[in-house]
Amino acid sequence: MLEREMTFFEVKSIIKDMLKSAYKRKFGTDENAEVKFFEKGERNKRYYVEMFAKKLVVEEENYYNEVTEIPLDEAVEVAGDEVEVGDELEISLNPKTFEYSAVQSAKQRGQQVSKEMTDDKTFIKAKSMEFSLIKGELKKIGKNNADWLVDIGFGDENLAVFPVRGQSPRQTSETGDTIRFYVEKVDRGDEIVTKDKAGKTKKKKRGVKISLSRSSKEFVKALLEAQLREEIENGTVVIKAMARQAGIRTKVAVDTKKSDVDPVGATVGKAGAKIITIMNEIEGEKIDVVRYNDDPIVFIANSLIPAQVQRVVEIDPQSKYAVAIVDDSQQGIAIGQGGVNVKLAKTLCDWIIDVKTKTQFNEMDQTQMIQEQVSSLFKPETESDFAPETVVEEPVALTNEQIGIAADETPIADIGLSASLVKKLHDADIWSIEEFFEYTDEELLERDITAEEIETVRGSVEVVTEEDVAEEFECPVCHAMVPAGSNVCPNCGTEFEFE
Repeated sequence: MLEREMTFFEVKSIIKDMLKSAYKRKFGTDENAEVKFFEKGERNKRYYVEMFAKKLVVEEENYYNEVTEIPLDEAVEVAGDEVEVGDELEISLNPKTFEYSAVQSAKQRGQQVSKEMTDDKTFIKAKSMEFSLIKGELKKIGKNNADWLVDIGFGDENLAVFPVRGQSPRQTSETGDTIRFYVEKVDRGDEIVTKDKAGKTKKKKRGVKISLSRSSKEFVKALLEAQLREEIENGTVVIKAMARQAGIRTKVAVDTKKSDVDPVGATVGKAGAKIITIMNEIEGEKIDVVRYNDDPIVFIANSLIPAQVQRVVEIDPQSKYAVAIVDDSQQGIAIGQGGVNVKLAKTLCDWIIDVKTKTQFNEMDQTQMIQEQVSSLFKPETESDFAPETVVEEPVALTNEQIGIAADETPIADIGLSASLVKKLHDADIWSIEEFFEYTDEELLERDITAEEIETVRGSVEVVTEEDVAEEFECPVCHAMVPAGSNVCPNCGTEFEFE
C-alpha cells in the first residue's frame, strides 16, 4: 500500500483550506481571511491555529461593507487610539461560532484536499514505475467483461487497468492471480463533471489512470533486461531490435561489445535455460534469438530463423526490397504459418523481404530481362545512339508473401486507396484488409489513423457477388468480345489459357 502519512506542512495546508472554506461559506469571500499557526513549548511542542479577518479602517459615514471594513470608532475599541483611517486591522475570529453549513463546507474541503494530495503522491510514484515491470493481483473484471482491474499497491481507489489489447491470446487468468506486467502508461485520472441539487457544476479527478500490458514487445524486452541484467551491463549482450506477434512468436536481434563472445548463446543460456524462463512467463510463446549484423543481407538471412537461407539478393536498396532464396523444403518455414515468420523478419530488419525458391527467383530474373528487352524496342527515333540510356524501372508489384500476409488475405493496397493512405497504413503495420478489421476504431486512432481515414477504408471494401463478374471479355488479338468461360476466340481462333 502507498504510504498515506502526511507531512506537517501538508496538515497545515489542509487546516488552512478548511478554515478558509468555512469563512467563505459564512461571509461569501475568503480574500480577507488569514490563518496563522503558533508554536508553544520547547520540549513538548504544541501548535495552535488562529483565524483573522483583515478589515480596512474607514470613517463612519463611509462604512458600507461589514466583511472587509470596520468603522473608526470600533477600530479604536479593538486596537487603541493610535488607529487611523486607512489602516488595516486583523480581527480575531472564533470558528466555533460558524454555522453548521460552514462547518460542513470545511469538512468537505478537507476531504477534497486530502484526496488530491493522496492522488498526487500516487501519480508521482506510479509515474516512476512507467516503462518497467511490476507485479499485481487480478482483482476483478471491468465493466466491459474483458478488461481486468489490477491492484499494484495503490489500493482499491487506484486499480490499474489491464485491457484486452494488452492481453496475450494465450492468457488464461483468474481472480486473485499475481503476475508480472509492463506499465505501459500512467496518466492523471479523467475529470468527472457532476451537478448538485442546486444545479451547480462540480468537478473532480478520478484518481490516477495506469495501463498495463503483457502483449507488447516492450514487455518481453523488459523480461529480457531483467533476466540478462549482468550481461547487458557488461556489454556481453546488446538488444538491437525486436518484433512480436503476441501469443505466436517473438524475434529478438542481439549484438555484443565483445569480439570473443556469442551474444545469441549468452542470451539463450546454457541448454536454453534463460530463454525458456522467459517463454514460460509468456505462456509458451516461441522466441527466436538472432544475431544482429550491420550488413542488411546478413541480417535478413539471420532474421528468417528457423529457416535456412541459401542466399539473399538486394533488389532495390532505396525501397529496401530484398529476396531471400531458400530450398523448396524451407520456404514454408521461412514464410511461417499465416506469413508470421517473414512478417516479423520484415519488422525486425525494416526491409521488405520476399521468400523465393531458386526456381521462382530465376523466373523473376527472366521476367525482368524480357521487360528490359521489350522496353528497348520502343526508344524515340530522335534519341542519339551515343546518348547514355536511362532505364526507368516499373515499381515491383509485391505478392502476399513479400508483405508477410497469408495467401487468402487481401492486401490493403488492392482496394483503391490513395498512395499516401496506403503508406500510412503500412507504416502502422497494417498490410491487409483482414488485419485492418482486427483493430477497433480506438486502436486505429491510437496508431494515428484519423476517423475520416478509417471511414474511407471501410467504405472502400465491397462485397463482390456473382452479378458483379464480367459476362464477356475482349480478345487481345482481334479485340472482339468473347463470352466469359470461352477457351477459343470465335472470331480469330486464338486459344486462351487462364490461371
